Amino acid sequence: MAHSFRPIECIARSRRPAPSGRQALLWLLAMLCLLGFAFQGTRPLWESDEGRYTAVALQMLDSGDFLVPRLNDHHEHYTKPPLTYWIIAASVAAFGRNAWAVRLPYALAFVLTGLLVYALGRHFVPERPWLPALLWGSSLLAVLAANVVSTDGFLVLFETLAVLAWLRSREAARPLRWQLLMGLAFGLAFLTKGPPGLLPLLPMAVWTLAVEGRQGLRHLFPPAALPVFAVTGLGWFVWIVVQRPVLLGYFLGYELFDRVFTPVHDRNAQWYGAAKVYLPVLFLAVFPWGLVDLGWLRTLRMAWRPSAWRRWLAEDRDRAFLLLWTLLPLCVFFVARSRLFLYVLPLAVPISLLFARRFAPSIAPAREPFWRIALPVWVLLVLLVKAASTQIPSHKDARAEAERLLAGVRPPDRILFVGMPAHYGLRLYAGVPVEQVDRRPTPGAAGFDPREELCRDLRAHPDALLVVSSTPGAPDPQRACPDIALAEHSPGIWQPVPAGAATTGIVLPAVGH
Repeated sequence: MAHSFRPIECIARSRRPAPSGRQALLWLLAMLCLLGFAFQGTRPLWESDEGRYTAVALQMLDSGDFLVPRLNDHHEHYTKPPLTYWIIAASVAAFGRNAWAVRLPYALAFVLTGLLVYALGRHFVPERPWLPALLWGSSLLAVLAANVVSTDGFLVLFETLAVLAWLRSREAARPLRWQLLMGLAFGLAFLTKGPPGLLPLLPMAVWTLAVEGRQGLRHLFPPAALPVFAVTGLGWFVWIVVQRPVLLGYFLGYELFDRVFTPVHDRNAQWYGAAKVYLPVLFLAVFPWGLVDLGWLRTLRMAWRPSAWRRWLAEDRDRAFLLLWTLLPLCVFFVARSRLFLYVLPLAVPISLLFARRFAPSIAPAREPFWRIALPVWVLLVLLVKAASTQIPSHKDARAEAERLLAGVRPPDRILFVGMPAHYGLRLYAGVPVEQVDRRPTPGAAGFDPREELCRDLRAHPDALLVVSSTPGAPDPQRACPDIALAEHSPGIWQPVPAGAATTGIVLPAVGH
């Protein structure tokens, strides 16, 4: 708190009155809406994650089954709980089948999270409550992440709400409603991403134990919050495991144990993988504020000393909690063997609060020349970066692939991938289900024959488009289904030959039953 930096010291001599809290909140809301909603529908879906999340949501709308996540009518998909799919499906149902509707909930989550950070600022930075939200909402990490279809944007929203409710429950004379809200928020976080949604409980527990002792741990998660969490967060898991008991082992083994302790998911599991993935993301979280004041590096070095923690807990408990909220989950992310860039996105919230606490004593009211000039310039730069990011060409572009695959072929009623992972983002642009025919329909399913599945699909969907891997040893659809004649429109792109229809390209006739 004692550190300051000269570029802002010169502003402290203002004679203008500070804007009211309501004015600051309105300006903050305008900034969040601008950065959150701009260019949301410009970038096409990228494979594979954005395509999968969207395909499952569209399958829910088409089938009417919102309880069993499916990539198509044959293949169930349980890698994530269903809340993200429900939110995307609701947006698409309201605003149409387009990329803007798919990404709209993420812009809303961005704005709502910014308002929650403002509410946290009233506790941690009461003299400048708008500052943490300003730092968070104008960071490249938060803005760019708001344009990504994933579970992480919603996870940040619900985790931030849970921490805010916990803080308010400790301060309120009648804490029941805040305790219920905390249980609901943690339940929604769990229904978004499973156990990672509970990571804020780790710093909350360590801080409570250090400040209040074991007695305080009894009240960390109050009894009133437990049933709300159980119904919201665990209800779907209990229902689906009762329906399909094999999924209990799948959730606890493949989705939990293997992600933490084994490299089976092949997501940067190398010893250096955490540094390779997370350090660039954390740089985006602290840029540019971390370059203006480097005093935080000293705090980071001191965080390894028990004496520093004893002093912080005695003199500045809020700072201690924010450091725990940042560092303890980060340690978990570094240890876990499954690592992706946006896993550390929730840490941008406590990082912004920490920086705001450092800057607040030296910052004059928001109408100062520095803020009237520098802030709009920075927001404009962030907006331009977001616009440029939507124009980046990518081999994962589902829209471009749909245009390539559908050129010169009969309108398909299904797109089948053989010998390669399916590109599920095609469903949004082609308007038909997408399937990987050699994928097991349910985790742990026995007796699965991909050749039978391929033939079944080709007979049920005579206009199906078949995408076959060109790698050596890839399955030969003609051998699998010798009674179905196929026409090759381009290398690896096949369609069944309609009876009596003229075709172009190479035709492999049926070779008998």
